[in-house]
Amino acid sequence: MLSKLKSLFSKNKNPLDMPLGKLNESKIKLDIHVRKLEDELSKIDNQITMLFEKAKSSKSKSEELTIATKIKTLSQRKKQLQNAHAFLNKQVRFVDNLLVIKENEAILKSTPLWTTLNSMSPQELENHLINMKINSENIVGTLNNALGITDDILSSASEEHDEDIADILNTIHAVKEGDLDIDDAKEIVSDEKKKEDDFEEELKRLLEE
Repeated sequence: MLSKLKSLFSKNKNPLDMPLGKLNESKIKLDIHVRKLEDELSKIDNQITMLFEKAKSSKSKSEELTIATKIKTLSQRKKQLQNAHAFLNKQVRFVDNLLVIKENEAILKSTPLWTTLNSMSPQELENHLINMKINSENIVGTLNNALGITDDILSSASEEHDEDIADILNTIHAVKEGDLDIDDAKEIVSDEKKKEDDFEEELKRLLEE
């Protein structure tokens, strides 16, 4: 399983290029493997407990030694499984966050964040994603905070990236300042084909009313 994971998340492949279906399949496989590890860890814990209980009534040094050797072997196996569990949990977090990004790809592509994410190496992107939990309801804000992108940088880059976004941001600011009500704002942004000069003229007209 671990070798398959290493192949799936190759350091030479951009994780953002992975199809959503493939990611969902990987998520299911990871969850199954994590549960198997947790079951095995639970069994080992029970075995160690039983051995200690047995040691209470041991009759000789040789019996104690035999029990101690078994406990040591089980403890070593437990440590190996715990390491594997920690690794898989990081991969689960990585896949979970990657799924949120892919599910919100259209939103992210309208912001500079998509360019920022794509400019990262696969290893750099993985390091970021295993150390955060993305809030799907505020994916842009979560990623901005995690990647250190300020509102000023985002606003500036967004306007350069997409004129429609710049128009909508101007409308949002007018609403926030109380110069526009939401109905008027919706009327402005609903016409996606409106050119910049038409947008400014309409905004000026509404502000003067």
